[in-house]
Amino acid sequence: MKMARLLQRLGRLMLVLNPAACFILLTEGKGKARAYLSHMWWMFTLRESLPVFTTSPLLIPRVRVEEVFEGIDISHVELLYPMPRPGGVKVEELIIICAIVRALNPKLIVEIGTCEGRTTINMALHSPEDAQLITLDLPPDSPPQGQKGAIEGGLDYRQMGIPKPGLLFENHPLKRKIKLVLADSTKFDWTPYEGLVDLVFVDGAHDYESVAKDSENALSITKEGSVILWHDYGVVEGVTAALNKLSERYPIKHIDGTSIACLRR
Repeated sequence: MKMARLLQRLGRLMLVLNPAACFILLTEGKGKARAYLSHMWWMFTLRESLPVFTTSPLLIPRVRVEEVFEGIDISHVELLYPMPRPGGVKVEELIIICAIVRALNPKLIVEIGTCEGRTTINMALHSPEDAQLITLDLPPDSPPQGQKGAIEGGLDYRQMGIPKPGLLFENHPLKRKIKLVLADSTKFDWTPYEGLVDLVFVDGAHDYESVAKDSENALSITKEGSVILWHDYGVVEGVTAALNKLSERYPIKHIDGTSIACLRR
C-alpha cells in the first residue's frame, strides 16, 4: 500500500513538472497551464480509447458522405450524450451515423457492439417512430478476452470499467425501440433476420476473424438498398485488413474525415 501511494504521488509530481506545462505557465499564465494539465490527465485516463493507426494500407476509396447518400443533411443533427465516452465513436462520426439513419429511414437496425449504448440511443432517436433496433454485446459473465484479445480485438465494455451494456438507454423513453441481446455476435443465430435488416452498424470485436464473421453475417441479414457501416477502418489493424479483403468483392467506401467504412447494397 505504501509503495502504491508513493507511486501515485510520484506520478502526480511528474505531471506537475511536465516541461510543456512549465513552458505554458511561463509564457501564457496559470490558466492555460492548468487547462493543459487537465487535458493531459483526461487523455491519460482514456488512453485505452485513443486511436492507434493501422500499418495496413488503406485500400478502400475515400469519399465524401454526400457522394454515398445524395441529399444527406449533416448540418442539423441532435445528439444525446454528445461528448466522447470510453469505447464510443467520435462526435463527428456520431453526427454522420445519425444523419445516415435519418436519410435512410430504416425500420430494422442491427448494431454489433453496444457498450454504453451511446450510438444505440442516438440511432434510435433519428430512426422512424415504428423502427426497431437490435443491439448485441457480450453477456457480463462471458469469459474475458484476456490481454491478447484486448490488444487484437479491442477492449470489451468490462475492460473499460462499464458494468453492463446499454446503461445510457436503460431507463430512457427511447428504450421502447431497442432490444438488447446479450450474445457473441459471431456465434449468434442470425437466420430469423436474413434479408430483413435495413441498416447494420458493426463495432464489435476488432480482430480480423471477428470482423470477417460479423461482416459475413451483416451481408446475410441485409437486402438490396440496405447499408452496412463499420467503425475503426484505418485505425485498428484487424478491421482495416478484414475490410480491405472484403472490398475485393464489394464496393465499400471510406467516409472522408472518419474511420467509418460504408457499403450501400
